[in-house]
Amino acid sequence: MKKQGIFYFGDTETSGGVDRKVAAQLKSLNTPELGCRQIRYANYSRSLFNRLLFRLPFTNVYPRWTYSKEFDRADFVYFRRSHLSVHCLRVMKKIRRRNPEAKILYEIPTYPFKKELTARWFDYPLWWKEYLCMLRIHRYVDRIVTMSDDEVICGVPTIRMVNGIDLETVRPIEPAPEDGAIHVVGVASITRWHGYDRFLEGMGEYYRSGGRRNIVLHLVGTGTKKTMDGLRRLVERYRLADRVIFHGYRTGEELDRIYDRCHLGLIALATQDKDIHRHSTLKSREYLAKGLPTVSTGITDVFENRDYKYNLRLPSDTVCVNMQDIVSFYDAVYGTMPRRQVIETIHCFAASTIDVGITMAPVIDYLLSDARR
Repeated sequence: MKKQGIFYFGDTETSGGVDRKVAAQLKSLNTPELGCRQIRYANYSRSLFNRLLFRLPFTNVYPRWTYSKEFDRADFVYFRRSHLSVHCLRVMKKIRRRNPEAKILYEIPTYPFKKELTARWFDYPLWWKEYLCMLRIHRYVDRIVTMSDDEVICGVPTIRMVNGIDLETVRPIEPAPEDGAIHVVGVASITRWHGYDRFLEGMGEYYRSGGRRNIVLHLVGTGTKKTMDGLRRLVERYRLADRVIFHGYRTGEELDRIYDRCHLGLIALATQDKDIHRHSTLKSREYLAKGLPTVSTGITDVFENRDYKYNLRLPSDTVCVNMQDIVSFYDAVYGTMPRRQVIETIHCFAASTIDVGITMAPVIDYLLSDARR
């Protein structure tokens, strides 16, 4: 008999890479043996007042966790982490009481997440709020889905997987005419963790030292005013205005056209600041699906223990990026085969490693099994 489940995540404002990932996961969870539909959080306001309430321990502001009668009939309920609170635990507890045979899974996309929640002093209440709830999660959750190497998190056995992408939704790069420049792209909801400041400082040092290759950085996305102002100050300080393009938020055909111009993609250059040295970022998946060679710090899980030559791994430190390493990597990749062949090779690698049907297999196997704990 076909097993039916609920994916509990998202609101009317959810968009971008995470929303696309959830859509891909839902697609993989709808098979001849499984069915799954999404339930979104109850409507809520992101007013200043609610943002303040959100940091208090017992408020149910956003997400606003509510119980659905559909949970009573589900064979499994899949939660994706979004600021765990006592109200989320109460929903889990009610599922466990009213539908004891249902499997409850809780996905933690980034683990550990302490530094992510303590980067700003006024976010510390969020960390304590979530930490105290994590100590109780073992009472209700059967498996934690994680992209980390942890076999157990807070007393709960894990299902270890890597992030995936629905390759059918991504158009590989169609190379634009070459103009002699090395075009590098960073696509993100820009935060300090992306380490783009390291890249800009490296560009400044490269040209101050007499560098001759034309390197153009395309930053696609937005961030906080503090983050974006900091990047713009670096551009001004190093006189890089003609070499750095701030595109803002772009999607669809506009984003595709930017990708078509670019030769390298920046995954993240400061994940070590979050105590994450092995990562499974959504952006790395998009770059691979596009057929784009990548630059990163730390270990990108899908490259680990593979003879993969299209990723440049930089040192995990705060030193500016050595642009000569970028130039040498570009020459090594595109000096040995045509660009179209590079794109096709990387896209084929993506199809065999990170298509969501492959990456979600451990979760699907568990859901179809008789195992609980």
